[in-house]
Amino acid sequence: MKNTNYYRRTILAFTLLLIYPITLDSQDIEFPQLKKFDLEMNYPVYTPDNLWDYINGGADSYNALGFQDLHIAEYNKGKHSIKAEIYHHATAEQAFGIYALERAPSYDFFDLGVQAYHEEGLVHFLKGEYYVKVTSHSDKKKILKALEKLAYNIESMLEGSAEFPPELQVFPAKGKVQNSEMYISESVMGHEFLNNAFRADYMIDDNRFSIYLFSGNDRDENHNMLTEYLSKYDLDPGSGPGKKFSFEDGYNGYVYLAWEPGLVILISGLDKDSYEQANDYINDISER
Repeated sequence: MKNTNYYRRTILAFTLLLIYPITLDSQDIEFPQLKKFDLEMNYPVYTPDNLWDYINGGADSYNALGFQDLHIAEYNKGKHSIKAEIYHHATAEQAFGIYALERAPSYDFFDLGVQAYHEEGLVHFLKGEYYVKVTSHSDKKKILKALEKLAYNIESMLEGSAEFPPELQVFPAKGKVQNSEMYISESVMGHEFLNNAFRADYMIDDNRFSIYLFSGNDRDENHNMLTEYLSKYDLDPGSGPGKKFSFEDGYNGYVYLAWEPGLVILISGLDKDSYEQANDYINDISER
């Protein structure tokens, strides 16, 4: 009888391992207590397979940016409640990507983790591989104060860097729209072969344009990517980095492009008479 129970427990444990595999690179999430609030955790842990059950069509954007799992807790005090959502992504760059996708440059930003912003009844922030949303429908000052305290408590609990991806330091400051930076993991500018780019928006003399930095590929990967892209317009990237190109992209208007070791620089939105301006930006980036 003892052996039978032992084998049953062994089989059950093995089955659970198959259903809920152990993630070695993910922090175990234990939500902090909040004084005078009851902590409830009645939600499942969402994964890429069922995230659409929780956020419907929005799941596609999260999954495209390396979504791993979502932990949710509710803090209740009488008829008031605060919800905390911790979205874990595969890399800090991808977590930044989804955070940046949902922020706007005009938001009220403050220092918490990498960055955070306030809106009425919510605090959203980024830290390492985690994108966190703390929200409440209450308009009571004490509840909103508790919401902010909870955001700080969760931030101190989470592991990971409190710095922006270093690639953002490469963007020139002149004309850059503050907090416009993004990370795009796939189909950059509508081209399925252009992937993994940081982007920042610029405004100079009422002219708006964007700079893209592809920094995640090695030399051969950049060469293959550029060969596919430039060949559409009867251009050749050459055998090595250092060349510059300007051409009309059927999807995105005029494009300026340069290939450096480990980096592709692309500027979209300037007209064909803006060569000197585009070249100044490309040279500035190349010298960093």
